[in-house]
Amino acid sequence: MGRVNCERYPCHFPEQDCTFCFCPFYPCRDSRTGGRDDCGVWVCDACHLIHRRDVAEMVMDALMKDEAVAAAWKRLEALL
Repeated sequence: MGRVNCERYPCHFPEQDCTFCFCPFYPCRDSRTGGRDDCGVWVCDACHLIHRRDVAEMVMDALMKDEAVAAAWKRLEALL
């Protein structure tokens, strides 16, 4: 996990990867992630996708190779 003094720490799950504190895919508007629309606002409190170590590593690798965020999202869709 890394940082246990985060103000959001009580919401963390075991083995959470905090590489991306904020999701680069927000708002993905894909309910398969656990996210949902709430009066026009995309709420992702049930989505843990970007905080999985394998996903965080894949996304970071894609972004470091200057891959478009949309292309990285397409690769992630296979995990949903």
